[in-house]
Amino acid sequence: MKLRTWQQQCLNAWESNNFRGIVNVVTGAGKTFLALSAMDLYRACYPEARIRIVVPTIPLARQWQTALLHHAAPGSEPPGLFGAGYRDSVEKQVMIYIINSARDVLSNHIRKSFALQQHVLLICDECHHYQSPQNRKIFSFISSGDGYAALYASLGLSATPFGTGNDHVLLQSLGREIFRYGFSQAVEDQVIAPFIVSETAVSFLPKEKARYQKLSRELALLLNKLKSMYPELGQLSPSAFIRAVMKLAQAAGMDPEDPAAAFLLKTWERKEVCVLAESRLFCALDLIANIPSGQRVLIFCERIQQAEEMASVLRRSLGNGVCGLYHSRMSGEARRRILEAFRDNHFRVLVSCRCLDEGIDVPDASVGIVLSSTAVSRQRIQRLGRILRRSEGKQAGSLYYLYIQESSEEMAYLPGLENNPCFPLRYDSRERSFANDAYEYAALQVLSDAKSEGYGNAQLAELRRCLLEGLTRSDCLLPPSAIRSQFHNAASRRERNYWKTMHKLNRLLT
Repeated sequence: MKLRTWQQQCLNAWESNNFRGIVNVVTGAGKTFLALSAMDLYRACYPEARIRIVVPTIPLARQWQTALLHHAAPGSEPPGLFGAGYRDSVEKQVMIYIINSARDVLSNHIRKSFALQQHVLLICDECHHYQSPQNRKIFSFISSGDGYAALYASLGLSATPFGTGNDHVLLQSLGREIFRYGFSQAVEDQVIAPFIVSETAVSFLPKEKARYQKLSRELALLLNKLKSMYPELGQLSPSAFIRAVMKLAQAAGMDPEDPAAAFLLKTWERKEVCVLAESRLFCALDLIANIPSGQRVLIFCERIQQAEEMASVLRRSLGNGVCGLYHSRMSGEARRRILEAFRDNHFRVLVSCRCLDEGIDVPDASVGIVLSSTAVSRQRIQRLGRILRRSEGKQAGSLYYLYIQESSEEMAYLPGLENNPCFPLRYDSRERSFANDAYEYAALQVLSDAKSEGYGNAQLAELRRCLLEGLTRSDCLLPPSAIRSQFHNAASRRERNYWKTMHKLNRLLT
C-alpha cells in the first residue's frame, strides 16, 4: 500500500510536532495504515523504540493484531497482547493493550522503558475513550516527573476526539490536534464513497402522540418548579442543567416524589415514547422494499427491544433469510457468526444496536438506516462511516435518518454536512408512502418534457415507474459521473431506463 496524500501530510505534521499529536480523521479513510506508517517512521529514527497501542475493545485488538502481522517484515516478532486473558511479555517491542487491562499496568510498563532509556511511542486508537477518571490512568506516567519528554512520542486517533469537559486530558497526554480530515475532503479525494443523507420525517401514531404531549406538559410543570426552587438552574446550558438536576436527584435518593428525580424519570419516559415509535419500523420496512436487492443494508437501533422487533417485522414480511440480528446480549460466538454470514451475503440486512457503532470490523454495506439515534455526534459519525468505505463496484452510500417530526428530536443528522447532498423525505404511515416536494416538482417537469417529445403511453408508464422508484432512493443527487457509470454498467434495459431518468432529474435538482 502507498500513502495517500492526506496521510503523508499528516505524517509530516506529526514529525514536525516532535512526534506528538492527535489526528481527527473520518471513519474509513485509513487511520490504521497511517498509524502503521507512523510506527515505521519513528522506528527509523529510534530502532529500539517500544510501541504501545491502546484500544477500547477486544475486536479492535484483534484487528490491530491482523494489521500488524500483515504489515511486518517476514520473520519479525509478532505483536504481544495484554488483555482478554493474555499477559504477553512487556519485553516485546510491539504490544497491544485493551483499555480495561491497561489502566493499572501501562504507565508502569512505560516507566520501566524510560528507566532503560528506551524510546516509547504510545498509539491511542479511538482516543476519545480515555478521558474518564479510570481510563486516564494510562497517562499517569506523565505526571511522575521522571524526565520522560525526550523519550516519549504519542499519536491519538479518532474520528471525533473532542467534545467533553475532559478534553484537557487528551491534550496534555497526547498533544494538540495536528491534523483534521473530514467528510467533504475525503469525498473530494475519493478516499471514501460519495454519500447522501436522507433526513426522513416520521409521525407518531395517535396514542403515541397523546402520550408524548401529556409527558411534555408534565415536564414543563416540573421544569418551572425546579427553576423556582433553584433559580441558578435557569442560567445553565442544557448539558450543565441536566448534570445539575442529576446531582439533585441523586442527593434525594432518586425519590420519584422529588422534583429533580421526577423530571429525569419523565424525560426518560418521553424519550422512550419517541425512540420506540411504531412508525419507525414501518418506514424502515418500506425503505428496504424500495432498495435494490443487490445492496446490503445496516439498520441502527438505540434499544435491543427495538432491534429485535425490527428483525421480527422484516422476517415476517420479507422472509427468514433476509436479515440478521446483532446486539450485546448475544454471545461473542453468535455475534461473530452473524457478521460472517452478513459478509458472505447469506442475508442482506443486518439489524444492530449500539455495540456495532465502533471497534467492530463490519462487512461492507452501501445503505444505512438509523431507526433511532443517539444525541451524541460521535456515535452518529461512526454510523455514517459504516457505509462510506470504498469497495469494488460501490458508487455511493446512502444514510436514512428517521426522526419524529412532532417531537423535540433533532431534524438534522449531523452539523457540518450542509455542503453534502441531502434528500429530505416525509413518510406517511397510513398511506405507507414517501414524499419530497422538490423531487415531485422535478418529476412533473420530466413527464411534461416527455409528453412534449412525443412519448407513447408505454414509454410514459415506464418513465413513471422509474420516477416512483427513484423517490425513496435519492440516486438523482449522486455525482453525474456516478450516474453515468451506473447507466453503462446496468445489466438490463429496465436498469438503464432508471439511470437515464435519474440523469434527467439530476440536471433539474443540482
